[in-house]
Amino acid sequence: MQTFKVSFSDMAKGDLQEIVAYISRKDSSTKAKYVERGILSQVKKLTVFPDGYPKDPYIDIDRQTVRFVVKWRYKILFIVDNIDALVQIVGIFHTSQNTGKLVHLID
Repeated sequence: MQTFKVSFSDMAKGDLQEIVAYISRKDSSTKAKYVERGILSQVKKLTVFPDGYPKDPYIDIDRQTVRFVVKWRYKILFIVDNIDALVQIVGIFHTSQNTGKLVHLID
């Protein structure tokens, strides 16, 4: 079974930092770290069979298939490169947010 390497785009890193900062402000740093660890744990699962996750029907980046996984109410968007065995996380957002925020990802 092939194992994939996972990397975060700069945008996805920023998204995660914003999520953690928001939860720290609105709730607590303990809860923020819990959410961060949960999202990172979900991302780690993408190292095995990432093509098994559903395609996002709304986003297409440079004609590449964008897939997603949801952890709690956070949608994690990613692209799979089967040739280089790489999963690139391209965005993370709360599902209550307007997906218009992600318009910059669309080709």
